[in-house]
Amino acid sequence: MKILGDMHTHTIASSHAFSTLKELTEAAKEAGHSFIAITDHGPEMNDGANRLHFVGLSNLPEYINGVRVYKGAEVNIKDANGRIDLKGKALKRLEFVIASFHKEAIEPMSEAEHTQAWLKVIANPYVDCLGHMGNPVFSFDHETVMKALKDSGKIFEINANSPLVRKGSEENCRDLIRLAKRYEIPVIANSDAHIYLNVGNVENALTLLKEEDFPEDLILNLSKEKMDEYIKRRRAEKDSLC
Repeated sequence: MKILGDMHTHTIASSHAFSTLKELTEAAKEAGHSFIAITDHGPEMNDGANRLHFVGLSNLPEYINGVRVYKGAEVNIKDANGRIDLKGKALKRLEFVIASFHKEAIEPMSEAEHTQAWLKVIANPYVDCLGHMGNPVFSFDHETVMKALKDSGKIFEINANSPLVRKGSEENCRDLIRLAKRYEIPVIANSDAHIYLNVGNVENALTLLKEEDFPEDLILNLSKEKMDEYIKRRRAEKDSLC
């Protein structure tokens, strides 16, 4: 298996990342990717991008260095009611929004509160993907959340960086993969790259998916057509709200 695009990457707009948009797209092109998503941290994380960064993304061209660039964000979940740290024009203009828990942005709560937060986030019409869900610090009821994700028609990521920086994530990720397989929920394998050298480095994620015998046709970023189709469907759903 080989992904054709990495849907979770960070530029220097997230101050603990180290590469420019130009460097990330060049790395994607060198890796043979046809698309990439730029998903810098939301403004209520201590290294997050300014709100105007997200408003301004719509001014960028669709293709940079021959790579389709999806303009996105990794927003922070801020409370048990699923509040995220972008709203209004900044949120509505984006093409791909990942929502994640970060210890730097929220104190861990109870399992019931984390579960409730995920359910509220899934219900947010402008969130497209759930990020690094395997983090054991933010435990939740896997079955309940995955059933809601299935009903929503949305997706989640297997984050290749989690085993390295979120210790204890692997078994949770395996359980989520098994549930996704049972309920036929699409996934994407992402790097969470904070430097151009890691763009497309998703072997940890693909290994987990292979070991759990996860269907390749449900891994959206193995195919430009499937990823495009998902983005277009979600765009239409968002536009219908306006």
